[in-house]
Amino acid sequence: MPLNVESLSNHAKTVLLARLASTLTICARDTYEARTDRAVQPELLRAYNELMHRVTGATRDHLLEREGYSLNDILEMLRAFGEKNGRAGEMRLALEQATKSL
Repeated sequence: MPLNVESLSNHAKTVLLARLASTLTICARDTYEARTDRAVQPELLRAYNELMHRVTGATRDHLLEREGYSLNDILEMLRAFGEKNGRAGEMRLALEQATKSL
């Protein structure tokens, strides 16, 4: 069943964005070597960083009730990131994790 973001309250959208940000940090972990500072996929790590910048910015804007990226915009960025970087399945799972219990 697709997520109907229009029906979510601003609070629920903010929670979803915060959960998504947390989940994305976990997804990005496979771009660097465990227990080291060595990035093994620096280009992908940079792409995750750019996506995280937008997600955390949208979270901030929702908290402050300011204009910014909408949740629909963020979900489209998530989809595009997944397609471009061969991570579509991982992005679907990240969204599923973020939307649990909403």
